[in-house]
Amino acid sequence: MPINISNISTHAKNSTSQTNRANEQKHVKADHDSAGKANQASKAMLEQDSVNLTNSAMRIKSLEDQIARLPIVDTQKVEQIRNSLRDGTFEFNSVRIAEKFISFEKGLY
Repeated sequence: MPINISNISTHAKNSTSQTNRANEQKHVKADHDSAGKANQASKAMLEQDSVNLTNSAMRIKSLEDQIARLPIVDTQKVEQIRNSLRDGTFEFNSVRIAEKFISFEKGLY
């Protein structure tokens, strides 16, 4: 059951609400148009963005790529050690090994 507020007739309320709806549609259309323009401006700005690397940055990137291509283990050296151990010709330098152990231990503190 409709309530008549402030003695406004039903016909007047309907025409007012129709006018309000029309105005809302205009605002929505205007908001949509301005959002579209903002979107186009954002796209234009993104297309204009660019990055310039310094020579140092490009050199660092090149070195990183070279390092990434290097093997983790020197297979030639491993093969030499393996062969000398098998042949009994591998020489141990106990003093050098002890110094390396001590150096390693000092680095832990």
